[in-house]
Amino acid sequence: MNQSLYVSDTNIWIDFGRAGLLDALFELPFTYLSTDFVIGELTYPDPEDLRQRGLVSEGLNETEVAALYGLMAEHNNSSLADVSCYLLAKTKCLPLLTGDGRLRKQALKDGLEVHGALWLLDQLLVYAVVPPQRAAAALLTMRAAGARLPEAECLHRLAIWQA
Repeated sequence: MNQSLYVSDTNIWIDFGRAGLLDALFELPFTYLSTDFVIGELTYPDPEDLRQRGLVSEGLNETEVAALYGLMAEHNNSSLADVSCYLLAKTKCLPLLTGDGRLRKQALKDGLEVHGALWLLDQLLVYAVVPPQRAAAALLTMRAAGARLPEAECLHRLAIWQA
């Protein structure tokens, strides 16, 4: 099974941590990359725990760090950590995993492949890591905790997964 590389921002880890699906994410045939800025921003889930599970943390060089501030303005004040993930994904030509709407729009505009929490939940089902009922419960937990997910897409998935 081929492993695929994905750059993940902060809220992906927060959403899946709250939903109790961190172990499940690391069962997917994916390798997750993030930046030192994300590691520095996370308090929950524990960034060291994520590293032990397999999250790869990458630092940015001085030129890339300097570029982040211009990107923050360009991306309408997305967080430094999220913009660092955008830059890493763009630099390495990798897909970006994000729940940040502004970052998603900019990344799509710039031709990056972008996915979010719903896509990751779908992948958990495609790879039979969790049953549909568990995906539905996780989605409900994410929404209750304030995750900003598209209403219609959530309702569609819940109707299928809870059937």
